[in-house]
Amino acid sequence: MSADDARAPRWRRELHSIRARLLLVNAFLVIVPIAGISFARTYERELLRAEEEGIIALATTLAATVPDGDPVVLAPPALAAASRAAAAQLRAQVRVLDPSGRVVFDTGPEVVDLRTRGRRLIPASLDRRAPRRVAVVDDPPPSDERYASRPEVASALAGRPGRFARAVTNLRGFRLFVAEPIRPRHGGPVVGAVYVTRSTYPVLLSLYWARNALIKVALGSLVVGTLVAIFLALTISRPLRRLAEAAGRIAAGERGVSLNLGGRDEIGRLARDFDAMARALDARLAYISELAANVSHEFKTPIASMRGAAELLRDGAADEPEARRRFLGNILEDAERLSRLVTRLLELSRIESRVEARVPLDYRALVASVVERYPTAALTWNAAFDHLRASPEQVETVLTNLLDNAVRFSPDGGAIAVRVEGDAHGFHTTVSDRGVGISEAGRAKVWERFFTTARSTGGTGLGLAIVRAIVETHGGEVGVEAREGEGSAFWFTLPRRL
Repeated sequence: MSADDARAPRWRRELHSIRARLLLVNAFLVIVPIAGISFARTYERELLRAEEEGIIALATTLAATVPDGDPVVLAPPALAAASRAAAAQLRAQVRVLDPSGRVVFDTGPEVVDLRTRGRRLIPASLDRRAPRRVAVVDDPPPSDERYASRPEVASALAGRPGRFARAVTNLRGFRLFVAEPIRPRHGGPVVGAVYVTRSTYPVLLSLYWARNALIKVALGSLVVGTLVAIFLALTISRPLRRLAEAAGRIAAGERGVSLNLGGRDEIGRLARDFDAMARALDARLAYISELAANVSHEFKTPIASMRGAAELLRDGAADEPEARRRFLGNILEDAERLSRLVTRLLELSRIESRVEARVPLDYRALVASVVERYPTAALTWNAAFDHLRASPEQVETVLTNLLDNAVRFSPDGGAIAVRVEGDAHGFHTTVSDRGVGISEAGRAKVWERFFTTARSTGGTGLGLAIVRAIVETHGGEVGVEAREGEGSAFWFTLPRRL
């Protein structure tokens, strides 16, 4: 965690967290069906308005079908037929009233079907034993079958359209009542009224089920969203938070930090890669510490020797020519040794810090050209292939270091054998000598930095360390087979990877 993040209020840090974003996404999933419920209410109002307008248009149309001169009391056939057709189509009840408000024609009570699309729809009482079809009852019906006392009918008989809404006795919702006056086409007094009634229950019932479905969706989304948020918090947010905390501990200088999250998903792989990175950093720090200790140890001896020679020269040894030459020679030798150490260290650092370009290489020609430089060396080639992909300069360094090492520890004129074996997978190269060999204790340390048994002859102890670093960066291996007094055989492998 950065310093700015640490100083920020906790609520602000939580607001920018992945957990908060997941919660917002799930909240959005819950809000959508809730918004749908609100929209359903608006839609319900619009449907009821359209229902009312449809009934008004029906009443107006039916009133206009009465021909001039036909007494309404006889219920003209054209009006009766149109009323029956409209009532059947719209599931409404149509009555024709005379000027006194008495019913002269009635299509029969409106019947509400409680089954829609094969599903059982319950009435307002929520009684599941209710019949499938229910007749809508006027409340209260007039005792003398005259409707002139109702305000909408009185308004129509007075020449003005009438509108009214009443509660339904046996169903939820209300019933729309529309009365339209019947006038002769060429003017005159009102001769009757068309009285159309229709229940809003079918509309309310369909919307009731739609709202119920939306409520169930909202509740389901809330439950599922909560579970998903908890699951994602446990599998994504919490592991990432632990990963961030571990990264902060490493940035603060703590070592040995490990997550051990497990899991096969991307976060698990990221955690394993993080652990590998942490281990690599720890190993790198240990390497740097060890290298610093080794360098200080290696530099301490020649520096101390140079200081001692300089102090002796200062104290009077410079007055004697022989002593002066001896001490100055020692200083030059120590300076040369320090120069070789610095050169070797730079070379080793360059090899370990970056990967040189790998190009197709004629390995046989390269080995032959290097072996030709050493008169006592002989090459035996026993490989089916000649080429591999590697860095020519680094492979040449490997061969040169091993051959120089073999010459240094071989008796004058001692034979050196270079043998190369290989197949389609890679090459196995061995450099053998008949020198002094290596003790068992020396074989365990021979590849370590600054280990040498030839310090007196200018050995730096870095040549074999450079060989190992180059071979390992190429994906190969190194090894040694030696016995004290019986010579040594250093080998390395290189994969072809063409």
